[in-house]
Amino acid sequence: MALNRRPTGTDDDLVAIFKHIAVPNEAKSKAAGRPICDDVEICEIRTPGRVDIKHFPATEFSHWKDDMFTGATVKVTYAERFPRQYMQFKQQVAQTKSGTLLDLVPFLTEARRAELRAMNVYTVEQLAHIDGQELKNLGPGGRDWKNQAIDFIAEAKALVPNIEMQTELEALRARTQALEADNEALKAKRDDNGSQFDEMSNLQIKDFITKESGTRPLGNPSRKTLMQMAADLAVKQPMEPVPA
Repeated sequence: MALNRRPTGTDDDLVAIFKHIAVPNEAKSKAAGRPICDDVEICEIRTPGRVDIKHFPATEFSHWKDDMFTGATVKVTYAERFPRQYMQFKQQVAQTKSGTLLDLVPFLTEARRAELRAMNVYTVEQLAHIDGQELKNLGPGGRDWKNQAIDFIAEAKALVPNIEMQTELEALRARTQALEADNEALKAKRDDNGSQFDEMSNLQIKDFITKESGTRPLGNPSRKTLMQMAADLAVKQPMEPVPA
């Protein structure tokens, strides 16, 4: 007996939505003498290029697959086939589909977007991957739209390195500006602190340097050098008056 394998194509192009529906239960209705319905989870599948919508119980068999751990052939339900959407459904959050929305591409008019959405095409990726009978169903312009979608995706990928480089350059520029601002602030503070040593003798400045650094300046540095050394230390540590 031939096994039902996963349908051809990619599930990424399909729009799968899980929901609850009320299904009449004939046996319970007959026993109760009134209409009784069961709450059933279903998977609603829309295929790009088709207007029909297919419904399947969420736990119903979808296809067979080979188990990567045991090597055995196992059944796959629709809930397992579309796990992300099913998890969103169980968490009662919006069931999302990833991709670039048709609204974001420049080569389609609003009328064309409406036509494509009517054919269950919602993203550029779906449009780029559509083929066969589903592509024919889009009408005379279908092939051109598909090709433009392919070009749009390729151009976007080609721009990724430039975008990354531009992002890095902007980050580097921001860091450089921050460093320059810090340097300016440090210079201003050093200048302010340096002016505090104008009235001090060289000996007093040496005493300050010795106190703050733990090392007395060697030799006989110029007054300008002593004031620069003292100002640098004063930036790190607010200066206290040096006794005369």
